[in-house]
Amino acid sequence: MIRLTEPLQVDNVKYMSRFIFAVLVSMSLATPAAAQQVSGRDLLDFPLGLLAESAPLSSRMTGGLWNPATSMLSPGARGELGFAGLTTPQEQGVRLEMIGGSVRVRPTLTAMLSVAQASVSDILRTATDPQSFGSEIPYGTTLLSAGVATTRDNVTAGLAARYRWTSIDAQHASVFAIDFGAIIDHVARTPVRLAASTFLLSPSKSTEAPTYLVAADLPLVRRDSSFVVRGGYSLSKTDGRGREDYAFTTTSYRQFDASAGIAQNSVFGNHDHRWRLGVGVRYAGYTAAIGREDGAAGVGGSYQFLLTRVIR
Repeated sequence: MIRLTEPLQVDNVKYMSRFIFAVLVSMSLATPAAAQQVSGRDLLDFPLGLLAESAPLSSRMTGGLWNPATSMLSPGARGELGFAGLTTPQEQGVRLEMIGGSVRVRPTLTAMLSVAQASVSDILRTATDPQSFGSEIPYGTTLLSAGVATTRDNVTAGLAARYRWTSIDAQHASVFAIDFGAIIDHVARTPVRLAASTFLLSPSKSTEAPTYLVAADLPLVRRDSSFVVRGGYSLSKTDGRGREDYAFTTTSYRQFDASAGIAQNSVFGNHDHRWRLGVGVRYAGYTAAIGREDGAAGVGGSYQFLLTRVIR
């Protein structure tokens, strides 16, 4: 653990990043407007379970985290289990994990359950100066989701109930949310696919900052069912936290998948661009994939891992 009483060196930058992060969290809890928000919401801004794909369209990770409709199982599948993880550079010290499962309860109805957890490490206690003392400050949040998805003709719809609890130092809080999502394939008999969903939509907006997501894509190249290249655009907007525009492509060739895209994040008049890349392989009902996203403000990129198993 690094102390500011040591001579200034490169490792002190990592400490200062966490120190500044802790200060910002404390300031947000002290302001009247932000005091109504349940802390830990910022930790769920990371694209957990997404390997450079559009959030409301991606069904690679089971559990329908970003769009309840994506939890709908493919024909022939009786269930699916999955694990996803995301780590950021030491300068941020954020870590996220998710485990989820889906089961077919009727031919056109799927039930899902997932748990996602996010935390920050090495937030040190300070007094009137940057000198730390005592133990680290615990800061994390856990999100429990349960929902259903159904399909009819070319429309898939989903609903999820979510309960999130969080802790920062000795403070604890919780909030309830209900999310909706839908995917429409072959819109107006075209190859276009549309998706829309909400994320953490609380009955009381004063306690949670909901995110609204929309996306569209279509095939750019299709030789046969074993080789397809799709391209599209998605937009997500979080109340009071800015928006993200994302242009992406996804490629499937036999058992191999690849995704790439560039995101523009706009927050309080500031803009930054981040590249996202992901690759995966499917074999014997298993899917394994890894991904990377560029960091912002000179911080290194984050890395992801995903593993799922389809039960037939």
